[in-house]
Amino acid sequence: MSKYKVAVGINYYDDPRGLVRILSDETVYDYISTFYVIDGRYKDRFDLPENDPEFALDLKSIYSKMHLVQMSNVTQIEKRNVYFELAKENNEDFLIVCDSDEFIRIDPDTLNSSLLTVMDRSARCYPILQHMEGITSQARPRLFKGPFDYYHKESGNPDIISHGSLWDEQGKEIIVEMYEWYKDHEKHEKNGTQGALPGIAMWHDKTYRTRERVIADRVYYDEVKNR
Repeated sequence: MSKYKVAVGINYYDDPRGLVRILSDETVYDYISTFYVIDGRYKDRFDLPENDPEFALDLKSIYSKMHLVQMSNVTQIEKRNVYFELAKENNEDFLIVCDSDEFIRIDPDTLNSSLLTVMDRSARCYPILQHMEGITSQARPRLFKGPFDYYHKESGNPDIISHGSLWDEQGKEIIVEMYEWYKDHEKHEKNGTQGALPGIAMWHDKTYRTRERVIADRVYYDEVKNR
């Protein structure tokens, strides 16, 4: 069990088997306080879903920790902001950002120790090791600390994918605070960890997506830059 309230925020659309993979790991499910699943077709995406849209509702009836929000025809930025808002509203201590084509594994005791260290730091963003097929594993900014008084902002530049930046009300960028961790945890490859936060790792895996769906995803990403 976690010593803190640790939630997971999931930006979700038409990937039920990926969502089941996240929810069905017993160690992860026991550790996490709430899974905020923000469901719905993205704005400017026109391919039809491959699965029954009601499947997410069925999962909610099985997994009581799943908090489902349905919102369609909005940007990814708008959807991602919702799980930060919910984490703030529910006084979560931490939020792990995880898309439905990703899943996490946790060592509870090690992660508890890491979070205890993190609680004494001012930084609000921390690196999680992510394993990607065919690509060297890398540490990515996926763990966020409350209070969640920051959000994704729309970018005026269409060449910038603005869901990569988080800003607080004072105009400070949150993502760059991840690098504070490396002042005493080296960033370079070290025993396969890259100095990422111990006790948690993430895998990026499109096993449960059809070839057609992967292509549709790629077309959407290429055509909608400011998503």
